[in-house]
This record gives sequence, structure tokens and C-alpha cells, in this order.
Amino acid sequence: MIRAVLFDLDETLILDHPVSLHALRSCAFYAASWYSLDIPRLIQDAEEATVRLWKASPVFDYTQRIGHSAGEGLWARYETQTHPALKILHDWAPSFRVAVWNEALAQQNVHDDALSEALAHRYLSERRLYPRYPEIDELLKALSNYNLGIVTNGVPDLQREKLEGFGLLDRFQAAVISGELDTGKPERGIFEHICNMLEVEPSACVMVGDNPERDVAGAVAAGMKSVWVERGFRAKNPQYPADLEVSNLLQMLPWLKAL
Repeated sequence: MIRAVLFDLDETLILDHPVSLHALRSCAFYAASWYSLDIPRLIQDAEEATVRLWKASPVFDYTQRIGHSAGEGLWARYETQTHPALKILHDWAPSFRVAVWNEALAQQNVHDDALSEALAHRYLSERRLYPRYPEIDELLKALSNYNLGIVTNGVPDLQREKLEGFGLLDRFQAAVISGELDTGKPERGIFEHICNMLEVEPSACVMVGDNPERDVAGAVAAGMKSVWVERGFRAKNPQYPADLEVSNLLQMLPWLKAL
């Protein structure tokens, strides 16, 4: 019998990639108010520079382990420092953010440190939106008889900010963040931790997420059932088949009831 339903956060409960693109567009249009620029190219070059420079981070291996992405590095505050690597990121990230825009602008022969600094700050502001997927409110009402939890990878302050920002944290009995535990999906430890918090066995849980390599594989390894939600930003991985595949989380309700 299923007693608990666990959810990933980004691109499962709340939109992530579309909001990041919104912030990049806002920055690009602002830059284009100062120089004649190819806006789509500037956005693409900024995205590519973000990934490339992030891989040169002094603590890149740590960010991979806890599932903290390059895009999140553009707006995380790193004020909650549960690990020495987070202090390093706190000190390193400001120059990283400026360098992203310096590189992207340089692709169009623009060299303006002050503008790059302004764009880095603008992104920090524009990215702070936490819209939830449209079915989430109805879904949580339908799941009122289950224990509900959130299992999310990332750094503590950023993920806590998202949890507060999306406005429904009070509907969940537990939430765990990889950066607070120093272990992330797909490792068993983070799943076992939330099971202990909810006082349920893994076999009585369903894990729901958009990432086959982290959410589905982690759930299977922990002894849980899994649901993969296809949001259009991450491809299906046949190596990690879920018990159920959906494109809207309401589609899992009949299956869940049948369990």
C-alpha cells in the first residue's frame, strides 16, 4: 500500500527552464538597448558560456555531486554554507557571472565591463520567480490522504527560496535538499532520510520527477515506485524505465489509486 508520494521540485512542481529563459531574454533586451545586438545569438552565447565557465569552477565536482547546475550558479546567493565548497562558490560566483556576459558580448565585439556587471545583477533579480505547473494545486488536493514530501538537489538557500516562493510548502510534511545533507539524488541516503522523516518504508513510497538519471534511478535503487513526468526539457532514458510515464501529473491519479 502506498502511503507517501515524493516529488522532485524543479520542472516537476515548478517551472525552471522557462523562467531561466525569461531572465536571459530580459538581460539580452536590456543589453540591446545600449548596443546593436543579435538577441537570440546573445542568449545562446550566454548559455554556452555559463556551462563552459561553470566546468572551470574550483568546486565543480561538488556541484555535480549535489546536483547544483550551471544555470543556478547565475543566481544562487550561497549565504547558507553547510559545506566548505559553498563558501568558495560564494566568493567565486560574482566574477563567474560577469565573465559569462563578458564572453557572450565579446562574440558580437562588445567589450563593456560595466554592462556585464549590470547584466549579472539584472539576472539575479529577473530569475527570482517560482511559478508552479498549472495542475499542481488540483493534484495536491487530490493527494490529501497521502504523506507528501519533496526531494530536491541543489544548494540550501536557493532551494529553500524556491520552496517558499512557490507557495505550497505547507501542503508537504517533509522536504529534503541535497546541499543540506551532503548527499543527493540518485544516492540512497537522501531517499532514506525523507522516509525516516515521514516514518514510512521505501516500498510504501512513490517518487515523481522529470530526471530519469536522478529521480527514477534513485527511486528504483531505494526500493520505491517511480513516475517520470515529461516536461519537454529532458529526454527519456530507456536505461531507467519508470513504473509510469506522464506529461501531466494528474494523469498519475488513477494509477496511484489502483496501487
